[in-house]
Amino acid sequence: MKNIKNSIALFSLILLTTMCSSKGNEQTAHQVGYNKYSSISPGELWLDNEGNHINAHGGGMLYHNGTYYWFGEHKGEDTNSAMVGVMCYSSQDLYNWTNRGVALAVIDDDSSAIAKGSIIERPKVIYNEKTKKFVMYFHNEIKGRGYGAAHVGIAVSDKVDGPYKLISSSRVNAAKWPLNMDENQKYDAKDETIGELKWWTPEWYKELRNGRLVRKDFAQGQMSRDMTLYVDEDGKAYHIYSSEENLTLHIAELTDDYLSHTGKYIRIAPGGHNEAPAIFKKEGLYYMITSGCTGWDPNAARLFVSDNMMGNWKEYPNPCVGADAELTFHSQSTFIIGIQGKKDAYIYMGDRWRPKHPIDGRYVWLPILFEKGLPVLKWVDEWDLSIFDDLSPTTEEPKDKRGWTLIWSDEFNNTGRPNPAVWGFEEGFARNEEFQWYQSDNALCENGVLTITGRREHVINPNFVADSKDWRRNRVEAKYTSSSMRTMGKKEFKYGRFEIRAKIPTATGSWPAIWTLGVDKEWPSNGEIDIMEYYQIGGKPHILANLAWGTDRRYNAAWNTKTIPFAEFLEKDPLWANKFHVWRMDWDEEAVRIYIDDNLVNETLLANTKNGSLGNYENPFHQPHYILLNLAIGGQNGGIPDDAAFPLQYQVDYVRVYSKDVK
Repeated sequence: MKNIKNSIALFSLILLTTMCSSKGNEQTAHQVGYNKYSSISPGELWLDNEGNHINAHGGGMLYHNGTYYWFGEHKGEDTNSAMVGVMCYSSQDLYNWTNRGVALAVIDDDSSAIAKGSIIERPKVIYNEKTKKFVMYFHNEIKGRGYGAAHVGIAVSDKVDGPYKLISSSRVNAAKWPLNMDENQKYDAKDETIGELKWWTPEWYKELRNGRLVRKDFAQGQMSRDMTLYVDEDGKAYHIYSSEENLTLHIAELTDDYLSHTGKYIRIAPGGHNEAPAIFKKEGLYYMITSGCTGWDPNAARLFVSDNMMGNWKEYPNPCVGADAELTFHSQSTFIIGIQGKKDAYIYMGDRWRPKHPIDGRYVWLPILFEKGLPVLKWVDEWDLSIFDDLSPTTEEPKDKRGWTLIWSDEFNNTGRPNPAVWGFEEGFARNEEFQWYQSDNALCENGVLTITGRREHVINPNFVADSKDWRRNRVEAKYTSSSMRTMGKKEFKYGRFEIRAKIPTATGSWPAIWTLGVDKEWPSNGEIDIMEYYQIGGKPHILANLAWGTDRRYNAAWNTKTIPFAEFLEKDPLWANKFHVWRMDWDEEAVRIYIDDNLVNETLLANTKNGSLGNYENPFHQPHYILLNLAIGGQNGGIPDDAAFPLQYQVDYVRVYSKDVK
């Protein structure tokens, strides 16, 4: 509704400007509409610089010389046939788009492969560094033949926004066998007795997987329908397309000039009925999101992963999570955008088709998240590119802040174990009847992040005593492992500002914590400050910020606790759990104040925190404390672990400690 109102306002402003314009004070529609957006609203109207809904469906993205170029199908009011051609839009921020016009125009000649009324779908453009040419591929169907041709169209241009000239329209890799078909599956198509098999029967599936349709189309070339392009880091380009009557994906290598195929190609998921491929690469792995084949109706996305474009691809479940995940949020994949200048930042591009009114098709762009090493899509009503800063570790160097001097930090920039001069580890069962066995092996630093991993694995308890009343001894084994790190005896601090940027696991059974303990006296008379805890209360997850100190009874603490239902964070930000957050403690001789992302969550006045008699009535927060980072599992507060969520990952970007400047 917001965008519709803006459209009305925009139209009124354009009309008023047109009526009142003069040579000295003329305002164009381009000037009125530009720089309108500062965020992305999936599924809503998206106006270009002229105030029109962007018309670039089934599109792809090219980044060239500091500008993003969006190519897509021009849709009409009542037809999906190509009546105009391929549109091009440009942007430098991915929010505001300038209409660059028709990049590839249809031809008013029915003998042309791109005649007006033909089918031109899913155009993608890549740039060839060697030839300095822009090359466009698209799914092409000949006018009047429905979807029978199954051609790939190839066009070329000297300029990014065209005009593009068609150089070919044909099937793919004629008289070439896939690299991953064995010799028993290869024989001359003319020698095959085609026969009649009923579709979707077990016999039919067996024949299909065995290459029946590849052999049928061997001479004329393989079908190419829904498609995308991918250029790897070495400049090698690939054409990924739905083939074999949309039943099997193919990946085909392109020639060095990108204008044709080398003849090398593979089949992926024969009989899997995949279309709408979209692909990206992260940390040496290729990820491909696809769709099932249900016409214009949405369905559940699929996910494939490989360490080699021309190798084996493993299928994983639907990457979408949450309401409408089974319909890919009413969209179908078309492309994955890699964000320039941001490491491992990718956007899912999807189309929300409206076949009865094609021009009103909407765009669903969502940030790609990662959980347990796999891409995840979650619905967000509105978002902007700053989300990728929250999803990734910071690249900023630590420095002093106004009123505070940095006195120590660990940025975890080394590779391997955390710095042993700073961090020690707890070993074995520790406290709260938790399920995990603590060990140092579960804490590793890589790419500027400390990751504490909770694993499902069995560890024999070397301290087992069958009849012991101590829970640490009467367990034969632990079924989970994790790490608990502490600076005890190595780095201890009295007062200051503590900042810890972390991304916490939130699956049931997780109990991550950031906390401190005083160096003198036993707990709780030594004082405990829980800068962050996450665990279950009444079966519901909460985030806590606490202080504990001693009383007159041993192991009995007085507490000042702040508990916040985790649902409150998710209501404000559905992607909260996927982001890094900054937990901060400001501690002086008068108070401890704990913040989450600069929001105060607990203020404890130290005039109220003196120990009882067992702590000699002293204040445990007037002594040095050491820092602990740990991931507990289960126990008294963690809840029953969700085994399907393992391995759990607790990521810490940095730990920084500041001293307050003296005025």
